[in-house]
Amino acid sequence: MQDVLLVLETSCVQSSVAAWSGESLLCQAAWRAERNHSSAIFKAVRQVLDALEGRRLKEIVVGSGPGAYGGIRVALAVADGLSLVHGSRVAAFSSWNGLGLHHGEACVMSDARRGGWTWGRLENGVLTDVPAVLPAEQARASVAECMGKGVPVFSTVNGGIILAAREMSGIVPVYPSAEALGAVWLSLAEARREELLESPAEPLYVRAPHITRAKRPAWAVKA
Repeated sequence: MQDVLLVLETSCVQSSVAAWSGESLLCQAAWRAERNHSSAIFKAVRQVLDALEGRRLKEIVVGSGPGAYGGIRVALAVADGLSLVHGSRVAAFSSWNGLGLHHGEACVMSDARRGGWTWGRLENGVLTDVPAVLPAEQARASVAECMGKGVPVFSTVNGGIILAAREMSGIVPVYPSAEALGAVWLSLAEARREELLESPAEPLYVRAPHITRAKRPAWAVKA
């Protein structure tokens, strides 16, 4: 039997898991996770693991975002646990590689909060560089530029109403999937896959975390 690749994608509300044996898709499961990644992922993973039929779980790939940090961290924790049991290697791979967009050049954006938008460029479905965070005005200008050049723009934001409200019309909603992410992973050169497997598996942080400083030292006590 061939070894198995397990792919977890939980960066968006539409989450999924898939298993591959060689280049053949063995099985997959999907669920809609609003704020319950930690409760929904285990049932889906159990369903997929039951279909392995004794095959060795060799590698686990986790969609690292951009997206919901909570969902990504839960998937990484699940991957770490499985790796301890099965001796698997774990890699983080940008979720935007799993959007299933294989028609030349395209741009992708998502809400980065605090007035910013995460922006990235794809070539034949593969992210060309680390996504950047753009101010809202620059993001709108980038969208208009792409539209003028005939380059499609997609967004992982949940719902076109949000985009329209922020003057982002003409953008197509899209979600990553474990199946698409696994297909792109398997298409990578072996040296590139090895590089990712050797790197720390962690979320794709597009900006430094926002930390609110305490108004008084932690040791201070009210009189």
